[in-house]
Amino acid sequence: MINRLKDHGLFTLLLVIVIAIAIRIPALWVIPKEAIISKPGILSAWVSWINRWPVFSVVISLIMVVALAIMINEMVRSHAIMRPVGYLPAYFFILLQSIYLENMLVTEYHFGNFFVFLGLILLLRLRDGYSTVLLFYSALAFGMAILIVPDHLLILLFVLSCVLVFKTIVIRDVLAIVFGLVLPYYVLRCLIFINGWDVAAVSNITTTPLNINGLGDGIVGLLTKYSVYVSFLLVAIFGLMKVSGNYFSDNVEVRRSKLVILLFFVYSLLLLAIHWRELKSFHLLTAFPAAILIAYFFTGEKRYWWKELMGWGLLCALVTTLYFV
Repeated sequence: MINRLKDHGLFTLLLVIVIAIAIRIPALWVIPKEAIISKPGILSAWVSWINRWPVFSVVISLIMVVALAIMINEMVRSHAIMRPVGYLPAYFFILLQSIYLENMLVTEYHFGNFFVFLGLILLLRLRDGYSTVLLFYSALAFGMAILIVPDHLLILLFVLSCVLVFKTIVIRDVLAIVFGLVLPYYVLRCLIFINGWDVAAVSNITTTPLNINGLGDGIVGLLTKYSVYVSFLLVAIFGLMKVSGNYFSDNVEVRRSKLVILLFFVYSLLLLAIHWRELKSFHLLTAFPAAILIAYFFTGEKRYWWKELMGWGLLCALVTTLYFV
């Protein structure tokens, strides 16, 4: 399976799509429960309306996940983050997005993460030539994500860190980031005022507080109840070690791209730690960098039987916990 996915042919792409369908469509026979959103954004009512028709919702989420997987795969290829690429990042992204039945339905996190990934792709384009306009567009995408998933307010720290990867921060960069993040909220507020809309969610854009007292219990619960996700995360950490070991063998542009991916991995894990009670929703954000790191771990010209076995083990564990446990 792993060796087949290292190929970049049309057949491999069709295989990845078939695997996505085979994993996610059976959820129609085991109707998943809608995920509980503690801090709903502006799309909460619309998402709830879609989830009234589970078949429609499962199909839409399938299309979104496959589209994002292909988009991420092409981004990895265009930035030469790993060789050979094949469709390994897309494959592991689909697996990570399909760990829990709740995520087979459309959630706000699917839409919010789409804008996060879009903003990240725009940030990575800064390596081809720094542009304040491109930075503003990236922040604008992140601002849209904040409207949909309010807990993404912390993304400001990530964006500032990424700018430091490419250049020294000046006041113009800070203004571009702040205006980009705030503009979607400002425009929406203006539209609500002009049209007299009643959008209560816009008035509740606050982050979920961190429960320090229960954090230890949450870590124990994560290890016992979320073993499949932890297994993927461990492989991602091995991939991170491999990236670190090969870091200086790449040129400056590729190293910058890898550093942005690693920063995003740290940001997504930070957000996951803060919202560990909502792991089944927030783990979707870690799927982007984790899929790349896992693919990096499995890639290479040499073929190792134990990697093939590990790949099959991850797939079988995922399917088993989804539908048979």
